[in-house]
Amino acid sequence: MINCQEASFSPQLQRQRLTQAQGLLGEKVVRHLLCFTLYLLGVDRRSISDLMDVPPGTIRSLIRAVLHEGLPAFEDRRRGSSTFLPPQPRGITIGIHSGERGVSVDFDTLGRLEIPQENTLQKRVVLLTMLHSALVSSRDVSEVLGLSTGHALELARRLHTDDVGALIDKREGQREEYRFTADVKAELIQQFVLDILSGGRASGRQLSGHLQERCNLSLSERSIRDHIRKLGLSRIKTSLPNLVSGLKKTP
Repeated sequence: MINCQEASFSPQLQRQRLTQAQGLLGEKVVRHLLCFTLYLLGVDRRSISDLMDVPPGTIRSLIRAVLHEGLPAFEDRRRGSSTFLPPQPRGITIGIHSGERGVSVDFDTLGRLEIPQENTLQKRVVLLTMLHSALVSSRDVSEVLGLSTGHALELARRLHTDDVGALIDKREGQREEYRFTADVKAELIQQFVLDILSGGRASGRQLSGHLQERCNLSLSERSIRDHIRKLGLSRIKTSLPNLVSGLKKTP
């Protein structure tokens, strides 16, 4: 128990020490330290308010903040970091980007991982492993892989429990499906529209050849026909040219 009544106080030393402390820590921090020190010494809040010329509500908020947050509460709470605490390690930001050449995983200042576009299984293994470890968001992974968010999360779980075999279906048709990412589907739709408008037809063989020539994509005729059906493109073979022709006639 500290008995302040038996202590000797010097106004001159007080001014010198306050000036020195304020120059080092700042006037606001010193004021907060004095308020909390008086609180610890048993002075009631009303008396602290009168002595320090600080509103009682501010005294109450300061004490509550210090007891909950520790040293940083003495500083300006609008600052992004504390000078009282050692520098905190900065977390890295991981970004996923999909382009014509493939997928890149950017590890901030640590480097970048490049995965070729044709390495479909590798993309799934890497991205789903990172998803399961909560390093990337399910939204980013699902967009790059062309999956729903729920399906991406389910595949990440299966990959973790059953290894890579969980991502490989023994059926040829399912293996071929891995190659149809969102980018490949976009190219397929674009080529379908081009072929329909230029020649009035778009067979699986024709699309396969044109995609090979224009985009260097090797896709089987069967898979192309399946995706044309799944995407509903076969339903607009007749209506698409008529709609485009109508747009040309519109003044």
